[in-house]
Amino acid sequence: MQTTQRLLFVENLKKYYPLPKKRVFSREKRFLRANDGITLDIRRGETFGLVGESGSGKSTFGRAILQLDPPTHGNVRYYGGDGTERELTTCKEREMRALRQKLQIIFQDPYSSLNPRMTVGNIIGEGVWTHGIYSRGSNALNEYVLGVMDACGLQKHHLNRYPHEFSGGQRQRICIARALALNPEFVVCDECVSALDVSVQAQILNLLAELKEKRSLTYLFISHDLSVVRHVSDRIAVMYLGRIVETGETEQVFNNPKHPYTIALMSAIPSIGKQGGKRILLDGQLPSAVSPPTGCPFHTRCFMARDICVHKGVTLQEVGEGHFASCHFAETSVKEKRAKAFENE
Repeated sequence: MQTTQRLLFVENLKKYYPLPKKRVFSREKRFLRANDGITLDIRRGETFGLVGESGSGKSTFGRAILQLDPPTHGNVRYYGGDGTERELTTCKEREMRALRQKLQIIFQDPYSSLNPRMTVGNIIGEGVWTHGIYSRGSNALNEYVLGVMDACGLQKHHLNRYPHEFSGGQRQRICIARALALNPEFVVCDECVSALDVSVQAQILNLLAELKEKRSLTYLFISHDLSVVRHVSDRIAVMYLGRIVETGETEQVFNNPKHPYTIALMSAIPSIGKQGGKRILLDGQLPSAVSPPTGCPFHTRCFMARDICVHKGVTLQEVGEGHFASCHFAETSVKEKRAKAFENE
């Protein structure tokens, strides 16, 4: 793939949170390994889906690449539409502040991510005048904000109302309008429909797709809902315990999953008729990110686990064109893996 096709390239990103010592005089340093060596690229104009169960590090990754919560280690290269290349992890605060015009985020909770003391017009317009696009309080700013609101399905009479006066779906539209008011190139959608009713989810997803087409946006779409991710994404990555265990084109991964964890996730998708298969129930809980398992991090819950999985780690290996999985048994067929998952029942 040519570098010019990239929007972001993330290399060996790690995000560790220091933890208190178990004992006062202990020399042991303890960390929660939220992200543990993630490498992937996001291409201009695509929707890249990131899936995994709660606690796997998805939201942390989204914040880390935007430097909202700077990574402990690794590189995040941003390839701007003007041909410039920037290493975000080395940018000073002033440089990063300017770049945030092009790199935006829609947060998960539309209730807590809006300032209850600000009107909708001020919420959407704050970033616009902060970046000097229009002067604060000017008629030009007001007209611009109204245009953004209209594009996001908000009415003119919403301009001077407060967040508590809106439903969850309308609040999420306000969050989307706030992010898109700066004409960004890249938007992190962090579980942005998970708190909404199913009917409202469909409206927001359709809005995001329409805005992407009109504004040539690139999305990192973070979710635990596989059906939604399949619907909106061009490529996906599956995350487990802070690591990417499988990545590839969306239909490629859904039709021919290679990692046992991906197969187990796919089995949980509700389906009707002959297409429905028996659900694979994984043993145990997600291991602690403070002291992750040796070898393959999934071996404690994996139905394919062998001695090699306990003692030898595995990195992403290509199992098809553009399709990668980190499993010692990646070449084993899906049918054989599913049979293995149920043989002890």
